Amino acid sequence: MQGRVKRIFRNVGGHVDLIVFLNSTEPHIDMSFFYATGLTDGLFEGCGAWCYPDGHAEITTSALEEETAKKSGLPLHLFQHRDEPTKLMRRLLAGHKRIGVNASELTHEAFTRLRKLAPKSAKFVDVSQAVLNARLVKDAKELELIQKACDIASRSFEQTLSFVRPGVKESEVASELVYRMQRNGAAGPSFRTIVGSGPNGAEPHYTAGPRKLRKGDLVVIDFGSLYQMYCSDITRTVVLGKASAEQRRMFNTVARAQKAALAKMRPGVKGKAVDAAARTLIDSTKYKGRFIHGLGHSIGLAVHDGGGLYASSELVLRPGMVMTDEPGVYIPGFGGVRIEDDVLITSKGARCMSTAPRELLEL
Repeated sequence: MQGRVKRIFRNVGGHVDLIVFLNSTEPHIDMSFFYATGLTDGLFEGCGAWCYPDGHAEITTSALEEETAKKSGLPLHLFQHRDEPTKLMRRLLAGHKRIGVNASELTHEAFTRLRKLAPKSAKFVDVSQAVLNARLVKDAKELELIQKACDIASRSFEQTLSFVRPGVKESEVASELVYRMQRNGAAGPSFRTIVGSGPNGAEPHYTAGPRKLRKGDLVVIDFGSLYQMYCSDITRTVVLGKASAEQRRMFNTVARAQKAALAKMRPGVKGKAVDAAARTLIDSTKYKGRFIHGLGHSIGLAVHDGGGLYASSELVLRPGMVMTDEPGVYIPGFGGVRIEDDVLITSKGARCMSTAPRELLEL
């Protein structure tokens, strides 16, 4: 993983001679620990990755995670008792003058501990932006894992469609989809699966509740699989029965907006221009103002992996970035439509990594 560590250091504005990714207790686990070490399993609470400018990295790990940590091929500093990590950390911090930390993921307690154990003359530098910039562009291995996560989620959605019918609860559809994803090789869902039927579909971050699906419902299904730490994030909207003219109009508007944004997703284009392509189209219709969130976000080790496509985004797209393209229209009391795909930016343009059928399905 030397290339990843070197990439982080290249993105640091000022000089640092050590970068520490220190985990606390779940959910306060810094996914950049896994980025720097290349590990794709384990929890690693209280463990750390110690990274150096030449690309070298070492791991402080509990005995609980020893066998998993060995898979990294990196030098390990093993601890078993509560007082041992303190001794290890003090030794690893010794002699360093400028120490980088990922402040956006580090807890205050963990930072206080680092500061107490480091030399008094040491200065701490926030390198979180450098970490974000490094993680935005995926390497070949990362793209392979994201593609697998997309494939699992896409296939599982198709297998779940026969289960989506009147009388079934939203929560039951969600559990069936998660079951299918795990049967197909996922470690689990990459986030809480959304199944919003009827009026619930007008809430973009609704999850899945006890409401039973009814004939005539629009059903928004937002799902993703977790494969070896990497995520996918896909949304499809279906209709139970024959779509009404209004439902079809909503769906077609969102589908056109998604295609307009996709056409803009190429190297050198700013995120705000991609967002505008979809937003301008939707706002030219009767649904003006009903696209109430940003167009998309980066995806990788986290579902929201750092960068975003929104109205003021200055992010410049580059080959190797993976972004979601997810316009939506939401009408309170009626329902919503969202179509979302995971999109790889290439030197030639954009390629959808998610393949679940995106046309309007009348079930």
